[in-house]
Amino acid sequence: MIHKNIKNLPKQIWFLFFSLYSTQYIGISFLSIALILILRNNGTALDKLSLIPLMSLPIAFKVLWAPFIDKYLKTSSGHYRNWLLIAQFLMILCLFAIAFIDPVNDFSLVLLVILFFSFMTATQDLALSGLICNIFEEHERYLISSVKSGGSMFGNIVGGGAVLLLYPYINWKGCMLLLSAILAFTWGQLWFFYEYKFSNNSGISETTDKNYWKNMVSIWKGKKLWCALLIIIPFGILPSYNLMSPALLDSGWSLPNIAILLKLFGSVISLVAIFLGARLLKRLTRKQSLSFSIIFHACCLLSFIPISLGYNSALLVYSSFFLYFVSLPFVFISLSTITMDNVANSVAPATAYNAQTAIGFVFGFIVVSLSFYLAQTWGYFVITTGSIAIAFFAAFLATRVVQNQSD
Repeated sequence: MIHKNIKNLPKQIWFLFFSLYSTQYIGISFLSIALILILRNNGTALDKLSLIPLMSLPIAFKVLWAPFIDKYLKTSSGHYRNWLLIAQFLMILCLFAIAFIDPVNDFSLVLLVILFFSFMTATQDLALSGLICNIFEEHERYLISSVKSGGSMFGNIVGGGAVLLLYPYINWKGCMLLLSAILAFTWGQLWFFYEYKFSNNSGISETTDKNYWKNMVSIWKGKKLWCALLIIIPFGILPSYNLMSPALLDSGWSLPNIAILLKLFGSVISLVAIFLGARLLKRLTRKQSLSFSIIFHACCLLSFIPISLGYNSALLVYSSFFLYFVSLPFVFISLSTITMDNVANSVAPATAYNAQTAIGFVFGFIVVSLSFYLAQTWGYFVITTGSIAIAFFAAFLATRVVQNQSD
């Protein structure tokens, strides 16, 4: 196939990818973050709230059905597009259904709906990762990684910020119906997308490529340290940030103020950082970008320690989160780009790509849930400082891992 320059892609295609990544995070952001704040505000204990992150575990184990996404549902109009249409439609139904459930009095039922919603979100992510690996060339991967990060941040702004701010006015039902309407808009965009016009191949042959499951194992050949780094990173960068929300709430911050801080201020800063990060990181080798990103982020996490001790002045809090949101996109862009590099020659890109990302998701959800549970006993300070220490170890390991990654 003739090589396609990224600048020749129609603007509506870029808008579609941005919308898909946004809607992938809008629903799960509200259900996993905003819901925790809503329930905590109603007096729900931290150990009970620790069950909510566990409902997102299907996202962590999505690699188990990745071979089916790579192999089946290929038609004349598309392959991964078909999976995206199905996943988004069922996500819309989940949000519509949960609108009529009381999250406080029917907590168990809400957890079940979130579990199924997470399964559909994971399926969408599988199809989307397979699609981008088929469309974008090596020199284009930093840019699509930036679009992915930007879309996720925008989804957080809408799902965890703007909609949460509307909660006192439109209540739970209104929030869920609004989210389902936003997803329906993206589903309409996807309906008119013709996948094979932009893909580098016409899909995987279901009759000749039978060893899809091998991609989950073969992708790790010669990458033991890379696997170790993907395991360690969630322990370093997730607990401190996720504990800051209940810590601020316990120290007297209101739900609207926390929503503005985390999802509006934070996500806007991240969007700017994504633009700057993409421009900076593409000037570096893969080795340099990964080690710099993790070290930079680990240093910024130190600013969370005063908050974990109960200090909650606006200047301190906003300064701390400014550093966090400026540095986080650098980590995501670097990891995502190297992950795509590792699947460049795979016959099943969704399987090979998500065999790597699954590591972070599996340990990520477990770590977040465990951090809430342990914070109930040991307090915010102990868990926060412990996770930051691990982040610095991950930064050290990154300097060793990158020696085994190609530029």
